[in-house]
Amino acid sequence: METNRLSDFLKFIQKEILPATEDIGTLADANRKHVQKLVYTNLIDRFDSMIDGAILDNCREPFLVQEAAKRLTQPITESDLLQLLMQSNNIQDVVDTKLKDALREVVLRKRHSRKLSKLFKVLQPDQECWNIPRVNVSVGAIIDRIKPYHKTIPYSICGYADWLYSRRNSVVHGAGTTKFLDKDIVQLKKLFKCKPAKTIRIQLSSVKTAAAFYKSVVELLVL
Repeated sequence: METNRLSDFLKFIQKEILPATEDIGTLADANRKHVQKLVYTNLIDRFDSMIDGAILDNCREPFLVQEAAKRLTQPITESDLLQLLMQSNNIQDVVDTKLKDALREVVLRKRHSRKLSKLFKVLQPDQECWNIPRVNVSVGAIIDRIKPYHKTIPYSICGYADWLYSRRNSVVHGAGTTKFLDKDIVQLKKLFKCKPAKTIRIQLSSVKTAAAFYKSVVELLVL
């Protein structure tokens, strides 16, 4: 299995995000608000991009081949096959292209948490990532199990990742508001029985906790 993108993401946290949090910490409160939001959204976007890339890199894994098959439903004629072969000197390239195109349709367009769960099924299928509360939301650490203290944040791995991404959506698409988007509230309730707080606030600790969580997720995936 291909895990280079996961290793690169860990380097990104170590070399860019953590030093950035140190720099932000030296700024006055009034000056840090915008900067820490930028760092926060960059971190979440890079994690989401890492998931997409890792799924495509592992397109030949049996589970992902099955997922891709949901999109590959049209019969292929001899003419179609001949044209495909003529487009490439390597039949393996043709296979990869078809698999990746299908995965972009049936997997990468899914919600952030859904994509992460698919990656777990490829790299660590025995790890429970959807239902069991495993995240210490105060520090971002992942453990075997934890008792949830409230219902405003999901405590499962995919649930917490979804909550982080929903906060990112509020910053990027919220037009300056400090509220969760309505569609994210609906999905958090539906998927993880979560009732998010009415408003969000991105602080320096938000960046540090998210970085710690993502680092734990990647380390779990590459065990």
